[in-house]
Amino acid sequence: MRIMIDGRYLPGSARVNRDLLITLRNIAKALQFGIRYDAQRELVMINSKDPSIPPLPSDNDTDERTEDENARLAGKVICLDPGHGGSDPGALGPTGTMEKDNTLAIALLLKEKLEKNGATVVMTRDSDTEVAAADATVQEELSARVDVANQAEADLFISIHNDAFTSNTATGTTAFHYGNKDSLKLASLIQQSLVERLDTKNRGARFASFYVLRYTDMPSILIEVAFISNIVEEMLLSSVDGRDNAAESICTGILKYFKV
Repeated sequence: MRIMIDGRYLPGSARVNRDLLITLRNIAKALQFGIRYDAQRELVMINSKDPSIPPLPSDNDTDERTEDENARLAGKVICLDPGHGGSDPGALGPTGTMEKDNTLAIALLLKEKLEKNGATVVMTRDSDTEVAAADATVQEELSARVDVANQAEADLFISIHNDAFTSNTATGTTAFHYGNKDSLKLASLIQQSLVERLDTKNRGARFASFYVLRYTDMPSILIEVAFISNIVEEMLLSSVDGRDNAAESICTGILKYFKV
């Protein structure tokens, strides 16, 4: 949901919910502001000059974000790596959901959010397929993912996964890095953002020697968003809101990393 005051959009957005709309209406009433909610656009319009109801913006109006906000990540190339894909489903949840579907959905939502902030986004895959050939070895598949990032000369590499364990009681979020200062910073910021928004157990930003972290040339992290082997977190990972919140959290961490 966007908020427009006196014809100008405020930066940022918020998820639409009943309590927020009631709060905004009560504030407007107390201050004698005019207010209007356009459900189709998910837009709240406020007129601070008098109690009259603000007019709807025309369809020709360019919204959305200000030029400065759109340019926050201008010039940055970010490589997103949705884990697994194609013949490799990744881990399976108790109800049969597949890791490869969750990781791709989160990555595509994240791509959209990053591009709205001016970034150039390179995907190792943008559909349900392998990155290398279908009959490639595991190392060839991982190498192909690394090659996408290195050939694009990306500024960041972010691999998105779902965690799994033999016990269905394991829960939480982890961000892995290979130990260099910038990767640790990126992992810590995204980890904090994820656990705050998803309300998952904080398993920390941890060192790991994963292939995709060792051989990429830029700050790189691998995120285990939550445990697909846990029935509650499986629902989080497969839900529309859960996926969007995960993508929004990662985007927030990236913005904090670049201090924009």
